[in-house]
Amino acid sequence: MAPYFRQIRIDVSSFKFCHCTLWKSDTSPACRAVMMGLDAMNVTLTEVDVNMDKAEHQAPDLIAMNPRQTLPILKDGEFILCDSHAINTYIASRYCDCEKLLPTNPAGRAIVDQLLHYDSGILYPHYRSCAYPILYENSRFVMHQQIKEVENAYRELETMLKGRSWFSGANMTLGDIAIMATVSTLHVLIPVDKNKFPVLLSWMFRMSKEPFYTTGNLKGLNEFTKRIDTGNVLDSKENKRPRSSLTRRSTGGKLAET
Repeated sequence: MAPYFRQIRIDVSSFKFCHCTLWKSDTSPACRAVMMGLDAMNVTLTEVDVNMDKAEHQAPDLIAMNPRQTLPILKDGEFILCDSHAINTYIASRYCDCEKLLPTNPAGRAIVDQLLHYDSGILYPHYRSCAYPILYENSRFVMHQQIKEVENAYRELETMLKGRSWFSGANMTLGDIAIMATVSTLHVLIPVDKNKFPVLLSWMFRMSKEPFYTTGNLKGLNEFTKRIDTGNVLDSKENKRPRSSLTRRSTGGKLAET
């Protein structure tokens, strides 16, 4: 699948700037969940691209911030977070007045938390068990048992969506964004069958039409697809200097030209 980029018109006045830095890798669904969250919330910060294939995430300064050696990493002053779900809810709570994306009422917030836990506890482990052997262990296929487990998760998602437009109910939330980042990546490995899971596929189509999907998810998803299809380690020649979220959005997810 060839990378596709769409030029996005940006109204700078609508964005909220925060003095934070995000270290991320576009091929990671966890990082893409944060980028989509930033774009959906109209928040911009400094982004630093990290090439995990070259073990840049194991640099001493990054290990000092996150001994688990995972991405994304958010630094806000002296405060550090290393989980995509926590990062999105922190940014929403601190820098964005977005009641729909992250409700402040206890029941609405609990539903979003439940979805984030489902993503971190069910979907993301499925992604790792399917993708990591291909990415890092020279495997060229997903095992039958893994396919069954992922399709069971698709079935659960299909049931969760019955009778509603979004996982949280009437409005799209950060829970939908987190799930979309992971499911769109799993879809590359184990396609969502339109006959078995029509409701889930319809939801994925609606999510893919959101501007933040183009700016925050599509480029990295295409890079991930290339890795899976070819098994090649990516060695991007694009500019790797830190840049703002606003720059990434204005180029449809691409890095700014030098």
